Amino acid sequence: MIRQVRHHFAWIMLIFSGVNGSAISQGFTLDQAVQEALAHNPDIFRADQEFKAVKGALWEGISPEYPEAFLEVEGVPEGSGWTDYAEKKMGLSQALEFPLTYYYRGRSYRFDTQCMVARVRRVKNSLVRDVKKAFYRVLMLEEQQELYEEMTRIARDQFEMARLRVFAGESSSYDTLRVRVDLADAENRLLALKQDNQMARGELALLLGRDRGEDVEVEGSLQAGIRAPERDSLYTLALAHHPILAEARASVSQHRTQSHLAWMGLIPRIHVKVFQMELAAELRNRAWGGEVGLSIPLWFFLKGQGDIRSAAHRLRSAEFTEKGLLRRVLLDVDEASSRFYVAEKQLQRYRESTLLEVDELVRIATRSYEEGEMGYLEVSEALRTSNRIKAEYLEALYAYQAAYADLEEATGILLNR
Repeated sequence: MIRQVRHHFAWIMLIFSGVNGSAISQGFTLDQAVQEALAHNPDIFRADQEFKAVKGALWEGISPEYPEAFLEVEGVPEGSGWTDYAEKKMGLSQALEFPLTYYYRGRSYRFDTQCMVARVRRVKNSLVRDVKKAFYRVLMLEEQQELYEEMTRIARDQFEMARLRVFAGESSSYDTLRVRVDLADAENRLLALKQDNQMARGELALLLGRDRGEDVEVEGSLQAGIRAPERDSLYTLALAHHPILAEARASVSQHRTQSHLAWMGLIPRIHVKVFQMELAAELRNRAWGGEVGLSIPLWFFLKGQGDIRSAAHRLRSAEFTEKGLLRRVLLDVDEASSRFYVAEKQLQRYRESTLLEVDELVRIATRSYEEGEMGYLEVSEALRTSNRIKAEYLEALYAYQAAYADLEEATGILLNR
């Protein structure tokens, strides 16, 4: 009987020795999952198409208006046909803005393109964060599931052993019921883990641009070995690289350019006409001519005031938006770094004390049982405690990795690992 119990305990210690970062079956690594998502996720395609749409509009902003073709027939006697004219003109008319106007329009569209570049970066950063968190969650649930599968098998063996002890008169039916409750608890936990694992895989599949029902295998470890820069360095990185701030700065520059563009209404537009003229239908005398005109912004201080004031208010709004986003980014970095540092300390506590203590607990319980100083129910309680601690440690590892992914997204760049 004691040899059988020793065999069970050997199984358990083997399981626990693999909890601290066991590898999963062949599948996507983290880097492969990120690249797969960036290549196939629909949100990336949507953001990329919006960027291309804005980029293509640049030529519209710097192009002149369409020329107008015109035909004028004059001096047609009453009752005559249109060919019996005294004068006919055929030509083209083109309106041209002052060259500085086209410059400001092109500049405005370029800043709009920069806004879209930053927006695409923001979408990519959010996607990378979500993929990492989903990937690590699958890893955690895989390892927890393996742990509880082994614990369920051991609980079944303990239940059979308890029944034999009752049959042999060495134990009471209460002990059998106690072990049966432990078995039911392990089976229920395993069932919940399988369901959570399936849902986590489905979420990861969606992020990778796949159908929800498609199975996704992952390969990696939850083992933590990353270090974040100091908080002041994180602030500096966020201010320099965060796409939200880059978009806000580009938006301010764009609205400032729009404000300059509104004042361009004071500059007259140039109208150019080139035409061919025929005089006296019977003579068919042909000649070329041209006209140059300037628009007079006579009502600018009535009509243009609205554009100037509107552009000025939009510029101030963009400046206040930039200041608000700056505070928001710094606060996000502060909160994300705080969560990461707390998760780091929790892991350190697990490694330096909790995991060592729970292993010692199982070792003492095993030795006491072998020496007859402790019953197998007490040993079972020690094993359940160890199992719970190991599962919590896996959750702490996931929280650590998820906090780091949030910190990267809050900073706006991938930090050095």
